[in-house]
Amino acid sequence: MTSATPGTPSGSPADLPMYVRLGGKGLDAERLARTEWLLTNGNGGFAMGTVLGAPSRRYHGLLVAPLRPPVQRVMALNALSETLVIDEGGHGEARHDLSTFRFRPGVLHPRGDAHLVKFEKGTTARWTYSVAGVTVVKTLHLLREAPAAAVEYEVRVDGARSPGGKGQGGGGGGGGVKLLVRPLVSLRDFHALVLRDTSRDRYRVEAGGDGCVVHGPMAALHLHAGVSRGTGASAAFERDEQWWYDFQYEHERERGYDYLEDLFHPGAFVLGVGPGQSESAFTIHAGMNDATRRDAAEDDRHRRTRLASLIGATSRALGGKRASPTLAALVQAADDFVVRRPAREGVPARTSIIAGYPWFADWGRDAMISLPGLLLAPGRFEEARDVLLTFANNRRGGLIPNLFDDYTGEAHDNTVDASLWFVHAACLYRRESDDAITFQNELLPACLDVVAHYRRGTSYGIRMDEADALIMAGDASTQLTWMDAKRDGVAFTPRHGKAVEINALWYNALAWLADLATGSPEAADLAMLRDRVGESMRRLFWNASLGCLYDSLQSPHFGAGWIPQAEVRPNQVFAVSLPHCALEPGQQRSVVEYVRNRLLTRRAVRTLDPADSRYRGRYRGRMFERDASYHNGTAWPWLLGPLAEAILRVGGFSPAAKAEARKVLDGILAFLDEDCPGQLPEVFDGDDLPAEPQHAGGCPAQAWSVAEPLRVLAMIERA
Repeated sequence: MTSATPGTPSGSPADLPMYVRLGGKGLDAERLARTEWLLTNGNGGFAMGTVLGAPSRRYHGLLVAPLRPPVQRVMALNALSETLVIDEGGHGEARHDLSTFRFRPGVLHPRGDAHLVKFEKGTTARWTYSVAGVTVVKTLHLLREAPAAAVEYEVRVDGARSPGGKGQGGGGGGGGVKLLVRPLVSLRDFHALVLRDTSRDRYRVEAGGDGCVVHGPMAALHLHAGVSRGTGASAAFERDEQWWYDFQYEHERERGYDYLEDLFHPGAFVLGVGPGQSESAFTIHAGMNDATRRDAAEDDRHRRTRLASLIGATSRALGGKRASPTLAALVQAADDFVVRRPAREGVPARTSIIAGYPWFADWGRDAMISLPGLLLAPGRFEEARDVLLTFANNRRGGLIPNLFDDYTGEAHDNTVDASLWFVHAACLYRRESDDAITFQNELLPACLDVVAHYRRGTSYGIRMDEADALIMAGDASTQLTWMDAKRDGVAFTPRHGKAVEINALWYNALAWLADLATGSPEAADLAMLRDRVGESMRRLFWNASLGCLYDSLQSPHFGAGWIPQAEVRPNQVFAVSLPHCALEPGQQRSVVEYVRNRLLTRRAVRTLDPADSRYRGRYRGRMFERDASYHNGTAWPWLLGPLAEAILRVGGFSPAAKAEARKVLDGILAFLDEDCPGQLPEVFDGDDLPAEPQHAGGCPAQAWSVAEPLRVLAMIERA
C-alpha cells in the first residue's frame, strides 16, 4: 500500500497560520462578541468561545469532552472568571476584572474587554490583557486526544510595580499582585442548559490544597492549579460554593431556543506573584480524570510538529510543490474534523470525520463528501481507509449510516445519497492510494452490495425503476437527500422520486465499478446498466427550454407517470463535476453556465434560483424560519467545490479553466480570517447586497466547507 502518511515537514511549525484580533481603545465589543474561535482535540472534544470572552452559545466552553468518543459530549468547564488584584500599599487594593460575560437582559458585565490588547488563535487560543502596569497573558491548550484542557497565565509586572519602585501616583513601593480565577461549571449534556432552581443538589465538591473535584450527574471535573514559573509564587484553591445566574447566550436567543443558564462556582484559585518578581506563570488543569495533567507546552509542540508534517505530506501529494499559505491554512482547518473512535467491544480503533462544530457528530454523507478533501488530497491514506471501513462495516441493507447517535453511538441510515457517496469515495481512494488489497477484499464487496440493494430495493423506498434504470426514493414526508430540512412534521424540500444528483451519483458509481471490477462477472452487467442510466438521464432530466437539468422527477402516484420538477437548484452540477458524466458536452457547458449565472454568489452557491417564488434570501429568525430557507435560497460554500470542478472539466483543465475555478473559490478562502478565524461556516445568506451583505450562519466550522476548496485547490495544483 502506498501512503503519504505525515513525515518530515516541508516547513517549520513556526510557519503555521496565526489569526490575530486587536483590542484596546476603540474596539468594537459586539464584533468581538460575534467572532468565534475553535480548538479541537482529535477525539470529538473541543473548546470554543468568542474573542471577547463572553459565551454566546450553549456550546461555548473551555472544555467539551466526549464520554464515548467522539460522541456523548459533556460541557465540563464553561468559563473562567479572572480578576487581577493589585495591592496599592496605603491605598488598599485595586481590583480589575479581565473577564466579560453577557447577562440578562443582554448586558455585558464586567467589562474586562477594556483591558484586552490582543487575541491570537493558532494551535492555542491566547488573550493578552494590560492594566495598571501589569500584563496578563492567558493561553488555553486543549490536550490532544485527552478529555482535558490547560489554561496558562503569565503575569508580568513592570518595574514601577516591584517593591522599592514607584507605584501609581508616585506613592512609593507597589504592593503584591495576585490573580483570582473562578471556575464556572455545568457538567451537562452539551446540547442542554442548567438552571439552579432545577439543579439544587446537582453538584458535590471535594476540595484540596491546590484544587477540587466537582461531581455532577454525568461526570466529574478535576481542577488543579500549580506554579509554572516564578520564585515565591503561590497557587491555592479556596472553596466557596455559589451559583451565578442568568448568563445570556445570544445565538440561542436569535434561533428561538432557551438562552439563559445558571452556572455553578465551586470556589476560586488564588494565584500569587512572588515578591519582587517581574514575571510569574501558573497553570490550571481541567480534566475528566486526574490522570490527564500533562505538560501543555510539550503537547503543543507535538501538535505543531504534527500539523507541519501534514502540510509537508500535502506538498508531497502535490508532487513536491510547496503548499501555499492558503492551502496550509486549509490543511490545518481540515485536521479539526478528523477524529479517532477508540477500540471497544471487539471493534478496532478507527478514524472518523466530524461533520461540523459545535453540534454535529460523524455523519455518513458529510464524511464521504469530505473525505477526498480532508484525507485524500493531503495524502492521509491510512486514515481514509479507516473512515471507509468504519462506515462500510456499519452498513445495513446496502445503506451506510447517515449518522451515529450522539448518545448511544448507534447508526441511523435514513439517507439515499450517503451510500453512493461512499462508492465514489472508495473508488477515489483506490485511484489515489493504489491500495488494491483493501479495495479488492473489503471496499469493492461493500460497493457491489450497495449497488445490489439499490437495484432490488431497500429501506425508505430506495430502489431502481426497471423502466428507465433510475433510482427513486422516499415520499412527500421523507427527507433522504442532502436537502433534508424537516421541522414540526414539515419537509421543506420534498425531493422524493428521482432526484438529479442521486442519479448522477448512481451513473458515476456504476461507471467506477464497471472499470474497477474488470474481469469480474459483474463488470459487463454494470457497464450495460451504466449505459441505460446515462441514456435516461440525457432524455428525462434535460430541460431544453432553460438549457439545464430538472431537479427531480416526481410521480403523484409514485410510479404512474413521472413529472419533471423545473426549479433551478445546484444539484444538477454533480452531473458535470463527477468523474463519470452521462451528459453530452454541450449539455455540460450549458449546465455550468446556468448554475454560475443564477446561483453563484460571492462566497457560496444558492440552493434555489432567486426568480423562484419559494426563494428565501436570508437565513434568519427562529429555527422554523431558518429551516424553511435552509435549502430554498440559503447559499452553501461546499457547493463551490463541485461547481469549480465542473468548470475545470468543461474547460479541459486549461489555464483559463483553472483560473476561473480558482476565482470561484476566492470569496470563501478570504473568509478563513473572518467570523471563526481558521475555519469556514456551514451556510451564508443567499442575498448579498451592498447595504446588507450576506452573513454566515449554521455551524461556524463545517467539514465539507473546508474539504471541498482544499480538494479543488489540490486538483488545480496537480492538473
